Amino acid sequence: MKRLLIPLFCLFAHPAWAQTPAPAPAIITPQERQQLLDRADALKAESSALLDAAEKKHKDAEPACWKKTLVSACMNDARKEYIDSKAAARKLDVEAGRIERQVRERDRVTKRAKEAEEAPMKRAETEKKIAAEKTRAAEQQQKREEAAAARENKAKQGSARARVLERERQEKLEARRKKEEKAEQKALEREKKQLKREEERARQLEHARQQGK
Repeated sequence: MKRLLIPLFCLFAHPAWAQTPAPAPAIITPQERQQLLDRADALKAESSALLDAAEKKHKDAEPACWKKTLVSACMNDARKEYIDSKAAARKLDVEAGRIERQVRERDRVTKRAKEAEEAPMKRAETEKKIAAEKTRAAEQQQKREEAAAARENKAKQGSARARVLERERQEKLEARRKKEEKAEQKALEREKKQLKREEERARQLEHARQQGK
């Protein structure tokens, strides 16, 4: 029991220190975090052992007190010691809980500090990704515009070629028409000459017939 009460004295010997405002929580290293959690576990284990010992002593005190002359005084002392032991165990649990809360608070501080430290890097990475996405989008847009321009140019070239071919076809048709007209004109002239020769022969024959009479 004396061994268990020694840490209690250390915890409650300076009430003025307990009233001093706690400093703002600082970041915590993995080693320090483990040490604090081990200390909290040790305090809880000590509290549990203290309670078990108090329960056993309180249970054994009643039959022992009945063997003494001042039974009531003995019972009161045993009860007082039992209550004091439970209070001491409770103090140990409270201290363990305080340490665990401190660890959680410092975990949050450490996390925020790490996030703040990594924020510029993450922001730069995000901006890099955004810039790369913009570049990719611009390149794709340029490719689409170039493809559209190529299609339009090809369509224009096809249209121009079609116009050239149509003009050539019309020129050929016009040349054929003129050739056919020229051939018809020559045929007509030949017919006229032929008709003129026939008329001339007819006159000569008529003249010769008249002379023969």
